[in-house]
Amino acid sequence: IAGCVPIPEDYKGCIFLISGIAQPTAAQTRPRVVIADYMLWYQPDVFDGKKTFDVPATGGYNSDEIGTIQRQVALAQQACLDGFSPHWYGPQEPRTTNNINQLFAASAGTNLRHAVVILNNSLPRSSEQSLIDSVKFILGNWANHPNYLRIDGKPVIIFTDMQRPWNNNARALAGWKRIRDAADPGRTALWMAEGYSTMFNPLFDGLYVYRVDHRTAPGAWAKQPGVASALRQVQESSGQKLYFADTVAAGFDDTRSRRLKGDVRVPAPTFARNRRNGQYMRDTFSVTDKTNSDFMIVKSFNEWVEGSAIEPSKGSGDLYMKVTCELANAYRAR
Repeated sequence: IAGCVPIPEDYKGCIFLISGIAQPTAAQTRPRVVIADYMLWYQPDVFDGKKTFDVPATGGYNSDEIGTIQRQVALAQQACLDGFSPHWYGPQEPRTTNNINQLFAASAGTNLRHAVVILNNSLPRSSEQSLIDSVKFILGNWANHPNYLRIDGKPVIIFTDMQRPWNNNARALAGWKRIRDAADPGRTALWMAEGYSTMFNPLFDGLYVYRVDHRTAPGAWAKQPGVASALRQVQESSGQKLYFADTVAAGFDDTRSRRLKGDVRVPAPTFARNRRNGQYMRDTFSVTDKTNSDFMIVKSFNEWVEGSAIEPSKGSGDLYMKVTCELANAYRAR
């Protein structure tokens, strides 16, 4: 032990330097939050066996039905999740907006806490103003809900596709700065950027990796400790507290996604990974003890089109609910 370094405000106790690396003591109070991506746009015909890697154990469902959302809230608790990260297309898109309202209503009285993922920059004709409107809507309508996820007192907002709609790094960074200054000038929320690069930090308060595997870069999850380390370097140089979220995945198989109309994802080669009865998910989790992360995101609760769902299926039963619970509890025990 080389000595004690100054204590960040979210720790109780001392942080000792061991071999030159800052290590939190067991007395730290950082919350070990585990949330899972949650999709709110399904119709029963999506689950005809031709569009998804598997189908729900209960059969096809409609995401608009409150009974469906209530059932999934109960499943989240069974999987030892702390909440969902519901994907949202912005206030101008009524379906996901209404379903998030229903999610918060269904979560009342539980310990679940949800953090919204903004997707409307992936839509055609999206604009800086539409992103400003989305952030303001979250802060004005959901952020103060008792079931909204807050870390260090700030509501968490998650972003994806950082280059869209600008399609250029420099223009995107300048655009996001204008958006942040207009929508959250007091920096009252915790903004999480997506990617393997820290180019949007410290403008954004944190970083996570959305897709931890690629057809041309298998095992990309192993890069997460390096991403986290780069973020900590930005934190040190900026003097601003920054947050890293680990990402783990149950699997991936989007080989049937070409059959779907209206796909707004960034075009990428389709591929599949063998889940190996949960070992794939454990492999993605294996690097998380090297990141010193602030919370963890599971890909996903019910992304059936991309083949990452842990929701009970006809092919696997509740196996991935159990694996998720195992890993979530292991994460919290650190």
